[in-house]
Amino acid sequence: MEHIWSPWRYKYIASVDERRGCVFCKPRDEGRDQRADQGEVRDRENLVLHRAELNFVILNLFPYTSGHLMIVPYDHVGSLLSLNAAATSEMMELAKAAQKALQAEYKPDGFNIGMNLGRSAGAGVADHIHLHVVPRWVGDANYVSIIGETRVLPEDLSTTYDRLRPYFKAVPDDTSEIC
Repeated sequence: MEHIWSPWRYKYIASVDERRGCVFCKPRDEGRDQRADQGEVRDRENLVLHRAELNFVILNLFPYTSGHLMIVPYDHVGSLLSLNAAATSEMMELAKAAQKALQAEYKPDGFNIGMNLGRSAGAGVADHIHLHVVPRWVGDANYVSIIGETRVLPEDLSTTYDRLRPYFKAVPDDTSEIC
């Protein structure tokens, strides 16, 4: 048997029983209403790339590929129907900005962009909607992914954060100016 090491997962495994509340509300709340330098530090720890007016952009803690990020509304809602038009519009504009950033930095061959709404549809967090933006490359699903049901990522999340953060610093909080 061959071993594949993923030491970053230990933090998750060791803290599963300690988690309380919504995984999106915690990073949403940390970093808001704080001094700019403290908020920046908490955003880095929480992998928050950008805060817009009604949504924020965050890296997926357990990505399918490098660069897998999500756009999350500040409102804790479990249905797309519950999200107001302004938040929905901003979410789509942020998805366009994310695609642009990922294309520039990672040069993927394509993208998966979408939502899983409800547990039966595969939502890992069913009560707080979020939009996935996943860069894809021809051949990124190899035998390890298919047979071993394991993903191997070529970089750690802090490297991904450092690569993508500069693109989002340039994104205005008012997303009507994006793209």
